[in-house]
Amino acid sequence: MLNRIPIQEISTLAILIPLILAGWRLKTGDLKLCLFFAFLLFGALVDGLGWFLYLNGYSFYIHAFFQFLYLWFEAIFFVWLAFEFLSFENNKFWKSLILFALNLLFVCDGFIRFILDHAGGNLRGFIYALMLVISSFLIAFALLRIAESREDIMQYPWFWILSGIFFYCFGSFFIDMLSYTDFGSQLWGFRNVVNILQYGFFVVGLVRMGKF
Repeated sequence: MLNRIPIQEISTLAILIPLILAGWRLKTGDLKLCLFFAFLLFGALVDGLGWFLYLNGYSFYIHAFFQFLYLWFEAIFFVWLAFEFLSFENNKFWKSLILFALNLLFVCDGFIRFILDHAGGNLRGFIYALMLVISSFLIAFALLRIAESREDIMQYPWFWILSGIFFYCFGSFFIDMLSYTDFGSQLWGFRNVVNILQYGFFVVGLVRMGKF
């Protein structure tokens, strides 16, 4: 049933809805929202570049480079955003340590793949899996913090946006882990479903932002 639906195309186009809404809300001047808009815009441009190269038969090397930069930005943004809602002892230390470690891993991966011209598939998979796990835990703690500090949690825009990110990180990691099994290889298409549902959470949050 899923194979009959152009799910990948829908996933690519679905990002435009939260992107437009986030752009409309930029007048608030909130740094979190500005970076969230940049995150969506970067993702839309990278997806668009991939389709352009695919339809015109060009090499995907350029797309691989920009996709690498996007994944790097995504990892840093998710961690930074989570810590914006966290408050505990040595908060700045742990934030700096995690960001430094992620940056170091991405620099190593980029050097191996683009300077030494080696695929580095195992390292790339490890880095992305690590990013998803770290982001899932941090976003989950941020959501708990929001739940503890606010009574209007269902009306709070960032609760929905963070929920979308958590759903994406946890769902993607779960699918990635299963992809190494015979059963899991059939679930790869559900990554696009996870993407679409994530954008749904984003839309709810951005709509709430206009009423908050």
